Amino acid sequence: MIHAILQLLWLLPILADQSVDPAHARTEEILRGMSLEQKVGQLMMVGFGGRTMGPEISRLLLDHHIGSVALYSRNISNTKQLAKLVRSVRETMRNDIQPFLAIDQEGGNVVRVRTDVTVLPGAMALGATRDPVLAYLAGQANAVDLGLLGIDMNLAPVLDVNRNPANPVINIRAFGDHPKLVAEIGVWFILGQQQAGMATVAKHFPGHGDTTHDSHFSLPVTNENLDQLRGIALLPFREAIDAGLDAIMTAHVRVPAVDNSDTPASLSRKVITDLLRGEMAYDGLVITDDLEMRAIAEKMSAGEAAVKAILAGADVIMVIWTPRKKHQAYDALVAAVKDGRISQSRIDTSVRRILRLKARRGTLDALSGQVASLSDRFPNPYHSRLVRTIARRGITLVRNRQSVLPLCQSRGVLVAGPQKVFLNEMKNLLPDATIFNLSRVPSRKRRQEDLKRLTRLAGQHRVVVIAVVNAYQAWLVQRLSHNTKVPLVAVSFGSPYFLRNFPRVTGYLCAYSYLTSVQKAAARALCSRISITGRLPVTITKLYPRGHGMTLPRGACTTAAAWDRLPVNGR
Repeated sequence: MIHAILQLLWLLPILADQSVDPAHARTEEILRGMSLEQKVGQLMMVGFGGRTMGPEISRLLLDHHIGSVALYSRNISNTKQLAKLVRSVRETMRNDIQPFLAIDQEGGNVVRVRTDVTVLPGAMALGATRDPVLAYLAGQANAVDLGLLGIDMNLAPVLDVNRNPANPVINIRAFGDHPKLVAEIGVWFILGQQQAGMATVAKHFPGHGDTTHDSHFSLPVTNENLDQLRGIALLPFREAIDAGLDAIMTAHVRVPAVDNSDTPASLSRKVITDLLRGEMAYDGLVITDDLEMRAIAEKMSAGEAAVKAILAGADVIMVIWTPRKKHQAYDALVAAVKDGRISQSRIDTSVRRILRLKARRGTLDALSGQVASLSDRFPNPYHSRLVRTIARRGITLVRNRQSVLPLCQSRGVLVAGPQKVFLNEMKNLLPDATIFNLSRVPSRKRRQEDLKRLTRLAGQHRVVVIAVVNAYQAWLVQRLSHNTKVPLVAVSFGSPYFLRNFPRVTGYLCAYSYLTSVQKAAARALCSRISITGRLPVTITKLYPRGHGMTLPRGACTTAAAWDRLPVNGR
């Protein structure tokens, strides 16, 4: 029954496209009354500093008729303040076309709003559940909560296929390393968001998952040939397009299989117009990633990049941080239309797409909407329950030698980590356990001191549990595994690939993010208070391929005899 409902939901956007678009007439009427400056403003997505509206921000929005505003952590202290800021932006633009209010709320370790609203465990945790129903509900919950704050565009989900374990920027932000898994979970997430009214931007086209560099700092290259590109990186985007995807964000990556010049995909006509618009028949919104990222900024000015992006086929260019560069981009686009480098019809095509999506998602009428009473709406108990469910079902037990898990007794357990929530939860569940606080980013001296103390303490315990968030804790696990024979359990709250660095560990648990809900779920899973059912959405090694995962039922401690046989002092 559920599968049949989901199939119908999949078809709704497609069926809707077969009818006359009710927004068409309104879009054309608005377009006819716009000046060149207003049209160019619609092509821009900008950010600004601060948590309140000031005269400088007002001038930026009004003078350039800005079409989209992206909000980041620097703009947010709490939901009440954020809702007020959003309303201030809308009031400022009262006499102009209402902008999209966009945010990066991917879930996991990439979230901008951290209190009250739904904060999802993250893409890879969803991939580990293998459950499209949860993905749909996750997208829906995201849209409902953000919509109450006045946000109408989410720059998520990530549809990259994380094929490279060394990928420094995607990794756990992806649903997995197989295109079918990414497509299935990603598309249902998109449908959940869009059908709850949220303009949805999937990223990073044509794929950032097979790269070894971060485009924030340099220009990555994807070396897949055209057949590989079509069969892997493009497949999730193709299925999302077929399901009625609102918008796509392009990646600052070089794709020699499509464009053998040094041009990044975000500025490449061969990638955007020929491949995405032509071969893949996509007529939705195309947004560039931030043009201030070094992959672009080290090669050209913001103005030059903006003109190239629009000529390549993009509809919206993103310039987030520097005021001077926002003005450069705007002035360059106006000048390019006036001198004929960009045709008026080319600008109209993009503005038409922008207005059409604004009409469909309610942005044009956002100012007339009622202001929600946040105290009555947050937190949503159903969404909180959903978050806990995803967190629990995403936990994946990868290795359990000597049946070291579950942890059935407090006596003889040493737990170390940098996350207070995890440590506190472990202490609550195992009152006699020894708790050792680690620094999230320790100095070299602190690392050496922690290693010495943990080595000494390990010999006094039956098992050592270490929470791993980043490379610092991974180093500690690797060294400690050589210093002691006591069973060592690593719990990864970051990359699942950390296991490659410490093959000696006795137990390995993947949680995929360090959010509060996930920390609690991991602690409860270790102590058999919840079942462990997650399956790896990526391949770690040949021994631990995608789909691997050991099941450990809730209450397993009642039948676990192995724990009592674990020696003390490593003997």
